[in-house]
Amino acid sequence: MLALAGSVCLLPLLLFLFWEWRAWRVQGTRQRAGCADGAGLQEWVREQRNVAGFRFAGRLGLLERLRLRATENGRLRAAFKIDNSLTTASLSVHKDFLQKASWLLRRENRSWDELYSMAQAFLKAEVETAVKKGQHNLRLAESVRCMVLAVVLFDSFGVNPASIPRADLVTITNEINKQWLRSKRQPTDATSSQLLNSAIASLNITSPFPGADHAVLSPAEILGLLMPQYETLWRVVLLTFLTAYHHQPDAHPDAAQRAADVPACLGDPNREKEALKLAKEGLRLYPSNKHLYRSSLNPTPPNTPPVVAADISALHRHPYIWGGDALAFRPSRFDKGVMTDLQREAYIPFSVAPHKCPAAGNAFGERMVAVLVVALGRGWGPERGRVVFGGGGGGGGEELPTGRDEMEEWVWESDFGGRGLLVDLGCLRLAG
Repeated sequence: MLALAGSVCLLPLLLFLFWEWRAWRVQGTRQRAGCADGAGLQEWVREQRNVAGFRFAGRLGLLERLRLRATENGRLRAAFKIDNSLTTASLSVHKDFLQKASWLLRRENRSWDELYSMAQAFLKAEVETAVKKGQHNLRLAESVRCMVLAVVLFDSFGVNPASIPRADLVTITNEINKQWLRSKRQPTDATSSQLLNSAIASLNITSPFPGADHAVLSPAEILGLLMPQYETLWRVVLLTFLTAYHHQPDAHPDAAQRAADVPACLGDPNREKEALKLAKEGLRLYPSNKHLYRSSLNPTPPNTPPVVAADISALHRHPYIWGGDALAFRPSRFDKGVMTDLQREAYIPFSVAPHKCPAAGNAFGERMVAVLVVALGRGWGPERGRVVFGGGGGGGGEELPTGRDEMEEWVWESDFGGRGLLVDLGCLRLAG
């Protein structure tokens, strides 16, 4: 009994020592990140890249790297029942996913003109529906999520957006958002959403892959392919559009000029460079993954916490790396000869080898960001309406929040052809 009592008494002390040690580790990392000294900053950038590329744990085989990533993404596997490279420790599942993802991304019959027209048609339909209902504003995050999902479903599975009820798009995007947040807040209690699975099953999506004989895909199979595209895309598109066309007015003329040849230029490496700089800058300010989490080895090496993270947002926004205007939207950073060696090292929107995102290989990710942002900019730009930010922040020139639950009060409003603004602004703050 005395031994048991002694162990119980030691437990608070051990916990205290653990959190003190963890705080010391975090403080040391932040000090290196905040150091203006070139060598200290280079060391910090190298540390972040080593976490992203699993090199922090030494020379690991593929199976070990998959395990370190899958452990941290277990909540997503539970919440969405997905089994892909992000959630598996199986070599066969990993290779099968990469093969299918590469086939989808590198498909030769993709038409960027068609995807652009599809996005434009969706935005036009949103406005027409609002007019019929007598509304003069649209919930921006909801509309953008639905547009992105509709385009991705067509691009990946050939689903005609006109065949999908908008209510289903809202259900799917809302449930994905809710499931993501639930699994993050309570990772051990994550369970799948029957509402989400039912909405996806109702689309009756068949396999697009050669030899699959158009077999109907299960919701889990669809989500396994859909999540790495849609989920990593919609916030980048929304925030890049807002920043380049509304929130930073000085950025708008340059963005419009660089995107002048979209969508015709996309897919032509000699013509698309300027348009892709728009996407690159969006991915710098708003990377799809703000952090990349990795589990540590078991047993854990000395001075290594059980979970480590590469801070992609800090890499992309650090003032000692990107300058005093690091938060400004400036695609000219990517002009030829402008970027420094340290900036090139710090810019990793698609992670690093050996687990670099397949969307980086043929500029697919950048093209998709560009085509959707430009469709939004031309359809809902400052000439056609204005963005109103709610209590979530972003108004009055404030930095835009990037949390998925911080954008729901944003609205795009217009007179929709001279009918006048009827929205009650109340305490809402207009974009600066």
